[in-house]
Amino acid sequence: MTLLQIALLSILLALLSSVVALGSGRWPAIAGKLAFILLGASGIAAVIAGLGTLAGEQTLTGQLPFGLPWMHWSLRLDALTALFLVIIGIVTTAVSIFGPGYTREYAFGPDPLPALGGFTGLFIAGMLLVVLADDAFMFMVAWELMSVSSYFLVVFQHENAANRRAGF
Repeated sequence: MTLLQIALLSILLALLSSVVALGSGRWPAIAGKLAFILLGASGIAAVIAGLGTLAGEQTLTGQLPFGLPWMHWSLRLDALTALFLVIIGIVTTAVSIFGPGYTREYAFGPDPLPALGGFTGLFIAGMLLVVLADDAFMFMVAWELMSVSSYFLVVFQHENAANRRAGF
């Protein structure tokens, strides 16, 4: 498995964490724990891809079969990308460790916990895609995914006027 594939695996694990978190409304005990495990695995994979790239001093490129019909999304994994992958991976791993204790108080509250987990996974995937983007179209799509999901994370407790103002 190449380092670029490991970086893509970290994105896939973050997206899978998001999907599993959306199912935590029906099975909160199992899905909530599984979502955090997947998020932690995503962070670890990002750290591995980043450190491996920094140690190997190499630049990897690739394409995803998404995007415009005449232009696929281009990916680039170089030293700068690797540095940000390591930072995002470390923070994501910390979130996966700290998250279960943090979300425990929201389990029976008025705010939907599946939405918090779903948008967290999308936000992490968006951040990882932003740093891996090697063309403007992919960068813009990834930036929008990151921006929209972060908006919903900011206004998660929308009953609080300060959160609504911050989101606006």
